[in-house]
Amino acid sequence: MTETQASLPLTQWRAGPYPFDWDTLLGADGPLHLEIGFGDGRYTARRALDDPAGRFIAIELSGVSVRRALRRMRRERIRNVALLKGEARFMLQHLFAPGSLETITVNFPDPWPKGRHEENRLLRSDFFQLAATRTVPDGRVLLATDHPGYLEFARVEARASGVFDAYEAEPPAAVFETKYALKWLGQGKPLFYQPFRRTGDPGARFDILERPETMPHSLLLGELPETAEFSKVVLPFEDGHVIVHEAARATGDAGRWLFRATIDEPDLRQQVLVAIQSRGEGELIVRLESFGDPIVTSVARGAVHAVTEWALAQPGVTLKAKRY
Repeated sequence: MTETQASLPLTQWRAGPYPFDWDTLLGADGPLHLEIGFGDGRYTARRALDDPAGRFIAIELSGVSVRRALRRMRRERIRNVALLKGEARFMLQHLFAPGSLETITVNFPDPWPKGRHEENRLLRSDFFQLAATRTVPDGRVLLATDHPGYLEFARVEARASGVFDAYEAEPPAAVFETKYALKWLGQGKPLFYQPFRRTGDPGARFDILERPETMPHSLLLGELPETAEFSKVVLPFEDGHVIVHEAARATGDAGRWLFRATIDEPDLRQQVLVAIQSRGEGELIVRLESFGDPIVTSVARGAVHAVTEWALAQPGVTLKAKRY
């Protein structure tokens, strides 16, 4: 690996293309391992230092945890780790090529202990089916948990998936030396380690998102008024929802409006901006802005649709073309 590869462990992944080019970032040699929910990064760092030939990608949703783990990686000069911030299931599907991962580690996931919240648990049957498409034929999912209910749930779901089976193995020592593990041990709680091995070929397809060459947009004819009423919009779209929270005319640009929206879908939540921009001669363009590197999913296109519908409700505005 060159000095420039992985010199900054926090990986900017949103701009794509997908699957991500891990060989360029981490070098082309060595097995590829994924860790979901790395906390302060101490287990990630320990594992990477113990296996310098391995390549490690670690995902976390908490910004505070990402910052702490970043400091750890830089302090210990670890070069074979890439840290990512985002939703794990979306990333597993779209950032990794089929058959590319040796292991997927899940240490102390949120147990969602109430029965009505079980659908929020990560290690469900459909997750194991997705994992089977992204792991090597003998790939493994490695679970550590303090919650016996979650442990049994994961075993049942793995068996139901038809592609992973539980087996017995001694846990690596470092698994129970993480921040949460030490906390639970200090409280006298039992800890559990359960590996699962891929035993079947995936039957389901999990396609990888293609990045569009142009941002979704629509073209309108007419002009927007100087002032216009706006109320919060909640729009079901495809398999998710779009919430347009607020609208404002851009300061210093009378021909531009900005809309703040949330795109909420099963495995991804994004905050985006949609703009309406005058293009002169009575033409307007409604487009998803590139600010923040939005991921253009089918639900994300609904943000353009919602703002387009608002614009069409204004006097004298008509549709010229939809390109979303």
